[in-house]
Amino acid sequence: MSNRQIAYIFSVTLLLFGAGIPAHAQIFGIRISQIYISAMPTWMYNGFTETQDGDPVQGSDVSPLRMTFGAGFELRLTDTMSVEPEGWLFMQEYIALKEYDKTVPTQIETGSAVGDIANTIGLAFSVPWVYTWRPEWSGKWEFDGRAGLALVYRIPIGGIDGTDAAPAAIYWIAGRFVYPQFGVAADYQFTERIQVGLGLDWYVPMYNIWDNDEPTPFLDETMLRWGARVRWTIGGSGDDS
Repeated sequence: MSNRQIAYIFSVTLLLFGAGIPAHAQIFGIRISQIYISAMPTWMYNGFTETQDGDPVQGSDVSPLRMTFGAGFELRLTDTMSVEPEGWLFMQEYIALKEYDKTVPTQIETGSAVGDIANTIGLAFSVPWVYTWRPEWSGKWEFDGRAGLALVYRIPIGGIDGTDAAPAAIYWIAGRFVYPQFGVAADYQFTERIQVGLGLDWYVPMYNIWDNDEPTPFLDETMLRWGARVRWTIGGSGDDS
């Protein structure tokens, strides 16, 4: 599945989702006030490209940069507070190294002699608590700060070069999918219903606190996701009932 196919699937899903949401759609009694899509490059830090002795780790790729696509919705609690569940996805190859107790980003070209290589789809789900700031001088701009918890799953969809995808699946399912999330964003009121803006989110690999694999920096597998997003208001701008 290519990045273009992923973007197409998210766009169609959002259109169908948005078309089917009435102006007063609610979840647990809280109104869905906006839906949004995002297209963002995501940098994933690989902190295990060298051993403690400075020797290169064969098969371990430099920190990858992947295009990710997401969609979500806003549950407005007050004029300044909201909850914004979001999901996004990416694709990445990982190798379960034979010489080390570690699974790291790699490339399809990496030979199977180094370890089992899996092509994975990354699925991320987050529920951040969002504070919105609209200063008097900002005009049509508004600014968000967010914090919450994300779950990032790497799901193997097949082995590469005749290898087994199971070792990578076992590695990531062992608690290595928990990420606290922090972020900021700025959105411009483009039309009555549409906002366009930019966002930056930081996903912290909390599992490194208790992980006992090869010595790596605490931020190994941290992710920075930044880029554009489009938000669509459900119902009229003056419909607050």
